[in-house]
Amino acid sequence: MITKAVQLSVPEIGACEVLGPEDVDAAYAGIAPRPRDNTRFRELEELTRILETRSVYPVFQPILAFGTGEILAYEGLIRGPETSSMHTPTKLFDAATRAGFLTELNMLCARKVVRQFAKLDMKRQLFLNITPQTVLEVKDDVQRITRFIRDCGLDIAQVTIELTENQLITDRSIFRDALMLFRGAGFRVALDDLGEGFSSLRLWSDLQPDFVKIDMHFVQGVSEDSVKFHFLKSLQHIAEGCGSSLVAEGVETAADFCILRDLGIHNAQGFLIGRATKEPLVVIPDQISGLIGSGSAPLFAKGTASRS
Repeated sequence: MITKAVQLSVPEIGACEVLGPEDVDAAYAGIAPRPRDNTRFRELEELTRILETRSVYPVFQPILAFGTGEILAYEGLIRGPETSSMHTPTKLFDAATRAGFLTELNMLCARKVVRQFAKLDMKRQLFLNITPQTVLEVKDDVQRITRFIRDCGLDIAQVTIELTENQLITDRSIFRDALMLFRGAGFRVALDDLGEGFSSLRLWSDLQPDFVKIDMHFVQGVSEDSVKFHFLKSLQHIAEGCGSSLVAEGVETAADFCILRDLGIHNAQGFLIGRATKEPLVVIPDQISGLIGSGSAPLFAKGTASRS
């Protein structure tokens, strides 16, 4: 049994300052006294080690604004140690959720992302991934969080809280009130992966985010799929009516890029534009600039006429 405290002291960015022995022991309670080669036991040991040593690091992926042809923002993503089985964010955050350390991990990652983004001095917006659970648990620490961000050298208006859409929000009213504390402090809000998670359209209506990120399922292949084309066209119409700016995720081909451009989608993110790296892309590649400036392609996806 682990008896050592996990020193995750982050008073300057909010709650959940220290995981004491009782916290770690509680996470192990459902595993012990099983053998130490138990998969969950080893997973928790590795996660605890990552939290103790703060051995995560940020990478940044550019978000392109079609209107200006320039980089609007960077999404701050996180990676675990390169030699770890938790190198990918999905495995890392899944393990933290199972162990009950999700908010602690989320706030550690947020601090790492903010500090590194400030050091890079990018002069663009930062999309910061925050879970709904974290918003609820640190809502009373908004002032300390804003002070930390300003002390790092960023303006609060640069930071967009990107709400990950993998958790069910059971009480929208309570969550909306908590989120309003952040909005009142100057943060913008983005709803991630529209179309993937729980009740996306209702959340869009309830939260009225500044940005809505469209799940890549509806983006990839839109140049050849009339259903996806009409779905995106409808989303763009909704966005115009409620004042949200759309971000198409997972853009990987020039054909899809051109359809998104001609539909009037505001922003795009994906491998075609730039991958998530430690040293983020600063200038849009010439081939992308050429696509932005080229003449409009026919405004329909392949096969639209035959399926409408």
